[in-house]
Amino acid sequence: MTSSQSPLLPLDIRLRTLESQIYGVPNFLLDANNDQLIKRGESSKSIIRQVRESAEIFDRLSSESEGIKRLIEGYDQYFPLINSTNSIINDNQQQPASQSSSNKNDKNERMTIRESDLLPDKVKLTMILESFHDLRNSERDLREIDLLKKKQVQGSGNLEELLPLKPNLINSIKQTQIRSNELSKVKKDIENLLNRYNEYTSTTSDLFIDLHYQLQYLEDRVSKLERKKKKEIEGRF
Repeated sequence: MTSSQSPLLPLDIRLRTLESQIYGVPNFLLDANNDQLIKRGESSKSIIRQVRESAEIFDRLSSESEGIKRLIEGYDQYFPLINSTNSIINDNQQQPASQSSSNKNDKNERMTIRESDLLPDKVKLTMILESFHDLRNSERDLREIDLLKKKQVQGSGNLEELLPLKPNLINSIKQTQIRSNELSKVKKDIENLLNRYNEYTSTTSDLFIDLHYQLQYLEDRVSKLERKKKKEIEGRF
């Protein structure tokens, strides 16, 4: 054995030997066809390699998800919950149709068992301690929500962070009110100016119209006088 070989190689060989004695040698291994060996190479992995690959997969999933990490670390604690569900499903799948009616009451009793009853008190205490921080944060959020409801101010978010900003908010409100009053006064002045402008334009328009009628009347009188004078001159000659 060279130094580059894995120290687990002898154990791997012994495990393969035991597997062949217990489960037998697969037919595709007895065949000398290399193509078939290549196609089924995945199924010929040793237990050590499969366990190592499974451990690597679990480590990767644990690093990606905190929930999966908790499940893997506390698998022994959560095993009764998983085992109870799987056993009920397996019993439903394996039970013959002839026995379904006779065992109906037993299955109903098993389904009525609460999952919390399957866990020992020590496991329950461990789960509560692990959820301590989440429970404390939830309690704080509920207190804030209750306080907001009492003050009829909901949806403001982190109240503890907003309370120190209350003096600045009050000053801003006062400044906004002063600015609003000033803008209201300016708005009234502009409205008065516009009303005066409308009155001026309306009066000017009326004057122009009246002047137009007067000029038209004078033009008519001048035309009549010119025609009358022209007739008088023609009558003399």
